Amino acid sequence: MFWMGSRTINSMKTNRKQKGLRFITALLSTLLLGWYSLPSVYRVLHLPDCVDESVSLSAPALSSRAESARFVRESGDERIREQKTTLRLFGMLPIRSVTVQSGGRTVTLGGQAVGIVLKTEGVQIVGIGSIAAESGKVSPAQRAGLREGDMILAVNGSPVTDAASLTNLMAKAQGSCTLSCLRDGEAFTAELTPERDRDGTVRIGAWVRDSTSGIGTLSFYDSATGRFAALGHGVTDVDTGKLLSPATGFLSEARITALRKGTATEAGELIGVFSTDPADAIADVESNSAFGIAGQLFEPASGETLPIGSPDSAHLGDAVIRSTIDGEGVREYRVRIIRVDVQSAPELYGMMIEIVDPTLLERADGIVQGMSGSPLIQDGRLIGVVTHVFLNRSARGYCLYAAWMEEKLLPPI
Repeated sequence: MFWMGSRTINSMKTNRKQKGLRFITALLSTLLLGWYSLPSVYRVLHLPDCVDESVSLSAPALSSRAESARFVRESGDERIREQKTTLRLFGMLPIRSVTVQSGGRTVTLGGQAVGIVLKTEGVQIVGIGSIAAESGKVSPAQRAGLREGDMILAVNGSPVTDAASLTNLMAKAQGSCTLSCLRDGEAFTAELTPERDRDGTVRIGAWVRDSTSGIGTLSFYDSATGRFAALGHGVTDVDTGKLLSPATGFLSEARITALRKGTATEAGELIGVFSTDPADAIADVESNSAFGIAGQLFEPASGETLPIGSPDSAHLGDAVIRSTIDGEGVREYRVRIIRVDVQSAPELYGMMIEIVDPTLLERADGIVQGMSGSPLIQDGRLIGVVTHVFLNRSARGYCLYAAWMEEKLLPPI
């Protein structure tokens, strides 16, 4: 009896200890859950793996300790300093590590619709055909090995400035001539003998274009220097799809007057008016590349500034774009980043976004032509630029990382 009683008493003591431990565990779990639910704590614990140095890492009961090792990552001529910081609960228990980045450029955000006027250096062949000469149908351009997309820069050493000058230089040649050309950025020469059609006009059997214009979006600029970047993709010929390069031109102010929604086979479009007179230019366009156009603003205005985020700092979730879709100016529209590609070097397609803003969905069904270049903002940083739309699902589109656009289009800091 005595032995059984001792066993019962010990069992009761054990049960009390277990209940006490469960109570303490439940209390600590409740306190930890409440602490975790605090907005400031939740925000810090859910930061992306790479953040800008301006982002605060402070929260109740959470301390951060930087590791002593610092390193420099080079990106072209630009150097970015990064430091690993460990977040600790009560200064003791490590929770996670965050890379803190500094040394990036701060730029002024765009979003304004602009008129873009580009003139090629020389002329671009947009089609090859034949002419009705006295000897029959012939194509001097095809015979010389020329193709759609080729740029003709000079005839017998004399520069070609436009389509009319090409015709005049051919007429003066009076026979075979040497053309200085570009194909996909590579220089070459071609020997061509023009023919006269039945009206006596000298022709080469090719259609050429020397300029183009349209509406796009200014992405961002350095307010200190006035250097700007726009579009997020190159300006190409509408017939050949080839990049118009080398090409220069100017930007002018644009006023959006209408918006045409897209269909399953054709993208929508911003419709507006802008001046094609160089006297009305607000900026010079000095380059046209696959990453966009760049140049010099004449009078850079002040505006909202943000640091450019590194590609590593982009993550799935909420973001906004800045665009102009009517005559009321730049507005912000809510989007979600639904895909993030890991890129260690400049590439064109870095993120996929989906428009979730009801106003933009109602008015435009999503993204339309002319919105290319709209800046994408996430976590207080300029993270990307809108570049392309899905024809069969206009609420979705691609974005280019703003860091790559800066690296390719703006001079180093």
